[in-house]
Amino acid sequence: MEFQKLLYIFTLVKIATFALGLPVFAQIAQTPPNSSQSSCRATKVDTAIFKEPSTSSNAIRILPAKTNIALAYIPASGDRFVRIKSPTSGFIQTAVLRFCQANDKAQNVLTKPIIGSTCRRIVQPVTLRGQPSTKGAFIATLDFNTTVFVNLVTGNIVKSYKSENYIWVEIDLARSFPGELSGNGWIANTDLVNTPGLSNLAYCS
Repeated sequence: MEFQKLLYIFTLVKIATFALGLPVFAQIAQTPPNSSQSSCRATKVDTAIFKEPSTSSNAIRILPAKTNIALAYIPASGDRFVRIKSPTSGFIQTAVLRFCQANDKAQNVLTKPIIGSTCRRIVQPVTLRGQPSTKGAFIATLDFNTTVFVNLVTGNIVKSYKSENYIWVEIDLARSFPGELSGNGWIANTDLVNTPGLSNLAYCS
C-alpha cells in the first residue's frame, strides 16, 4: 500500500516536471478545452469567418471588431487559421485575434440593434433578382463584401418575404448602386432548409 502511494506521488512529480519543461504555448494547450479563459478570443478588426481554413473558401459571416468568440481548440504556434465554435462555426485567421478582456462585450452581428440601420454587407456571393423568387428576373451577382442598402417598413423592420424555402430581403437599388440601377431588387438572405441559421448579409461596421 505504501509502495503504491509513493508510486503515485512520483508519477505526479514527473507529470509536473514535464509540464514545466514544455514551451509556454504547449503548456497552454494542456488547458481543458472547456476552459473559457483558454478558448476565449476577441477580433481586433472586422473579419470574415470562412467555411474552410483558407481565404479562398466561402465566407460564412463578417464579425465586427471586438466580437468575443470561442475557439474549438488551441491552435499550434504558427497556425494561420483556427476553428471556432461560437458565435458560429467555421475558421478564422489567427492574426486578427487577441485574448479576451474582462470588460469586453460580445457583439454578435445577429444581436446588434437594427432599428434604423439599412446598410449591409454581402457575406457570400448571392444573386440579385427582380422578384423574391429563384425564377425572378436576374439583375446581377453580388460579390463578397459588396455594400447594399435594405428597405425598411413600419417600425424600421427590414422588408422581407418568405418564398420557396427562402427568406428574401428587398434591396434599394438606387441607393446601393447609384447611377447604375434603380428601383428595388431582392436577394435570398436565408436558406430555411439547408442553412437556416446563416444569413447572406452582415451589418456594416
